[in-house]
Amino acid sequence: MPYKVSTWDTIPDEAKDPEGHWYGDYYGVLSFAVNTDLVETPPADWEDLLKPEYANAVALAGDPRASNQAMLGVYAAGLARGGAAGADAGQKGLEFFAELNGAGNFVPVIGKAGTLAQGATPIVVWWDYNALSGRDTLAGNPPVEVVVPASGVVAGVYVQAISAYAPHPNAAKLWMEHLYSDEGQLGWLEGYCHPIRFNDMVERGVIPQELLDALPPAEAYETAVFPTLEEQEAANEAVTSGWDSVVGANVQ
Repeated sequence: MPYKVSTWDTIPDEAKDPEGHWYGDYYGVLSFAVNTDLVETPPADWEDLLKPEYANAVALAGDPRASNQAMLGVYAAGLARGGAAGADAGQKGLEFFAELNGAGNFVPVIGKAGTLAQGATPIVVWWDYNALSGRDTLAGNPPVEVVVPASGVVAGVYVQAISAYAPHPNAAKLWMEHLYSDEGQLGWLEGYCHPIRFNDMVERGVIPQELLDALPPAEAYETAVFPTLEEQEAANEAVTSGWDSVVGANVQ
């Protein structure tokens, strides 16, 4: 059922259906979760991961042949290398990870809080909300820094919609109004998920400072890219079909 909430104009165009059939509510971006007990200087961008100082350190949070998070990590690296949205960025991402693997920097282990803490995967490419939550869970043992890369900032968006067969459509509309209000949007941010209206809310100064202090700098999110479904499908085909032949690392 099409419905445009009252804050419609502050939702980015690339994250909503023009007719109001669906719209993004919150998102995460691919980030680097870094165990700073083991990594003295955290990487600032994708190309930094190729440096010798990150030998046997970099992991994805899944198998890119099966995990959308890991596939988009490859895609983000390809965008950072100048790849065009879609299959081209997927291919350039494969080439990047082939270099990373050839340099001995890529660890073919699924990264998570446990492997990050143990040192098996000192740098994990992870959704920022998972990385920030993992940082809190580890509570300084070891200390973890979450870095949004300087380029190739890819957002994964979760969307909302009202069923065309909703028994109480006006109740659904009221719920949507709450979710897209400043109050509702701040609820996502408290769990480290960026509300879709984040940039607008930063500009208006309505986000409590303590919430901003718990996140990477707000300006790191200003260049976030929201891939279309078509771009994601094309990238997924390129990455999943080419991972074995181009990168040749069995992530598990």
